[in-house]
Amino acid sequence: MSSRAPRERFELLLIYASLGVFTFVVIFPFINTVARSFSAEGPISRNQVFFLPIQATADAYRRLMVNRGFWLSFQNSILITVVSTPIQMGLTALAAYPLSRPNLPGRGFLMTAIVIQMIFPPGLIPFYLNVRQLGLINSYWAVILPYGINTFNMIVLKSFFQTIPIELEEAAIMDGANPFQVLFRIMLPLAVPAMGTISLFYAVTSWNMFLPAVFFINDGSKMPLQVVLREMIWSTQLNDLGASPVDFERLAGVESLKSACVIAASLPLVLAYLFLQKYFVKGITLGAVKG
Repeated sequence: MSSRAPRERFELLLIYASLGVFTFVVIFPFINTVARSFSAEGPISRNQVFFLPIQATADAYRRLMVNRGFWLSFQNSILITVVSTPIQMGLTALAAYPLSRPNLPGRGFLMTAIVIQMIFPPGLIPFYLNVRQLGLINSYWAVILPYGINTFNMIVLKSFFQTIPIELEEAAIMDGANPFQVLFRIMLPLAVPAMGTISLFYAVTSWNMFLPAVFFINDGSKMPLQVVLREMIWSTQLNDLGASPVDFERLAGVESLKSACVIAASLPLVLAYLFLQKYFVKGITLGAVKG
C-alpha cells in the first residue's frame, strides 16, 4: 500500500496539472478580451494587454452604449432567442415522448428516417428554396421555424423519457389520463433537468445564429447580433491591413470597441448559465451508470 501511495499522488498531481492547463487555455481568451475592452488605445496597438487592463478606461463601453446598430441587433437576437427556444422545446418534447414509447406504431421506421436525416442533411439550395416558397425570407420566422427541432436534442430527451418507469404512465392511463395529460403532468415535471439542459443548448444556438441569418435575412434592421458583430470585426480588419503607424492609435480604439461588443454579446449566455447551472449539471449526467 505504501508503494502505491507515491504513484497515486503523482497521478493525482498529473490530473490536476492537466486540468489547470486546460482551464487556462479556455479562460485566457475571455480574460484577455475583458482586459482589452477596458484598456486604452495605445497599449492595445502595441500588443501590451494580456491579463489586466493597461491605462484602464471605460471609453469602449461608453461608445457601445450610444451605438444604435449594436443595440438594435442585440434586441433582434433577444427576440429570436426568446421566441424560438419555447417553440423548439415544445416541438422537441412532442416528438420525443411518443418516440420513447415502445407501443408506438412504426416507431422503428420513424427513428430510422430521423437518424438518416441527421446523418445526411438536405442540401443548402433545396433548403433555401423551401424557405422561400414558404414566404419566410427576410423575416424572423426564417431563422426560427426551419430550426424548430434539433435531432440530437430530441434523441437525448427521448432517451431520458425511456428511463422513466412505464408503470407511472400505465397508472395514469388507468386513472383516466390521456397522452397529453401524461406528458405535461408526469413526464415533463420529471424531466426538468433534461429540459433545462436542452433549453440551454437551444438558447445558445439561437443566440449565436449566424449563417441562417446571412442566407435568409436581407433587411439590416432585422439582423441578429452575431452578423453585426462579424461585419464590425471584418471591416476593422480590412482597415488594419492598410493602416499607417499614425492610424494605429485610432484603429486600436476600434479594437477595444470590438472587445466590448464581444463581452456584451456573451453576458446573456453567462447569466442564462448561472440560472440553469443546477439543471445543466444534472442533465449532463443523465446517461451515467449508477453504482
